[in-house]
Amino acid sequence: TIKKHTLVGIVGQTGAGKTTIIKLLLRFYDPKSGSIVIGDHTIKNINIENLRTNIGYVSQEIFMFDGTIQDNIAYPPEDFNHDKLVLAAQQSQSEEFINKLPNKYDTLVGDRGQKLSAGQKQRLAIARALYKNPPIIIFDEATSAIDNETELLIQKALNVISEDRTTIVIAHRLTTVQHCDRIYRLDKGRIIESGTFEQVIDGG
Repeated sequence: TIKKHTLVGIVGQTGAGKTTIIKLLLRFYDPKSGSIVIGDHTIKNINIENLRTNIGYVSQEIFMFDGTIQDNIAYPPEDFNHDKLVLAAQQSQSEEFINKLPNKYDTLVGDRGQKLSAGQKQRLAIARALYKNPPIIIFDEATSAIDNETELLIQKALNVISEDRTTIVIAHRLTTVQHCDRIYRLDKGRIIESGTFEQVIDGG
């Protein structure tokens, strides 16, 4: 059970079932038994497009369009809103590097974002998820391939991001989710521990 407007961490080794939970939540496939409920609604009864519109997903594998930074944040481009663009950049800690670029939001990122560092692409991916302002946002191993400085920036962003939405952070390392309100440790598809960082560290 994940309470509304909380920051939750899910940790475990490769194959523990972390990403499976997210795929079930996004309805990439349905559970063979039991049910998943958001609010008062079983997700099988929610239109898939509506479900995925209300969930922001940031993965370790980032896809960048061969366009500008604005193109890559404000996607899809219909009903573009400049204020939302800037807010998403601020909340994701992207504005810090965007404003140093000669063309700022009009800077071309290159094919697959080759003109950007891994950390910059990761922050833009967060900005893209935030642009649509979903009530639920998921980070799936989103900090595993970046440097420590960028990870600290993203940790800072998480504190802002999680204030008014439900946030789920998937990670290998317990330290990545130490600021979460609650942590679930998985092993072989089962929850083996849950609690705050201090409780999980103590094994209780």
